[in-house]
Amino acid sequence: MSVISNTDWPESFDFETDETCQSVFKPFIEAQLNTLREFDAKREQWCRENMPTGYYVTYKFYEHTHRVSEDLRKTALHIGLPEKIANNLYWAMLPHDIGKQLLPVNIWDLFEKPEDDIKRLRRSHTELGVEIVKKQLGSYDHPFIALLSDIMLNHHEQVDGQGYRGLSGDALSTPVRLASIVESYDGWSIRRPHFGRRNTSPEGVINRMREEKSHMFDQELFEAFVQMKLREYKGEA
Repeated sequence: MSVISNTDWPESFDFETDETCQSVFKPFIEAQLNTLREFDAKREQWCRENMPTGYYVTYKFYEHTHRVSEDLRKTALHIGLPEKIANNLYWAMLPHDIGKQLLPVNIWDLFEKPEDDIKRLRRSHTELGVEIVKKQLGSYDHPFIALLSDIMLNHHEQVDGQGYRGLSGDALSTPVRLASIVESYDGWSIRRPHFGRRNTSPEGVINRMREEKSHMFDQELFEAFVQMKLREYKGEA
């Protein structure tokens, strides 16, 4: 089935005109992102006090969440989805990492590749974020909450079932499948010490995703994302 004709794209509401989205969900998202930006500042302070001179935070969560949300929106438009759906996806993706602010500040900025126990602890931000949503927005029965929570909880899943929660195949919604692609691309695009000489240019990251990580992703959505990203990179978008 073509990704355009899938039935689980969020089309039952319009974030820009829906009263609850504008009066409740948008202020919630903006407040949570401000808190995430403050958490980035705490990470930077921790690095100044604990890491060698010259080390600095390259992967800032506040900036990351805006980049991936925009990539999600642009890919949706690229495959021919209506602007309403693309915008709904954008707003649902923005808060996907808010659970990170509930985890220790010292687990994010390391010289070496993180061990499995640190990886699992980091990935638990998905569940912590959903708990924030339930606590603050649990009284609202709205399809945007379902979309936001789905992306928040499952953006580190893989179609082969090797992600954090072990979901695979049809257990992953189409928005989640696309979210996992843009999330992975951005994470591998921002250089960190343990990357070594890895090529982090758009073409380098895309080649690595295609040649080494293809088992993780929905291939139809991945190729659509690649087309969008390479057009943008070459100034053709």
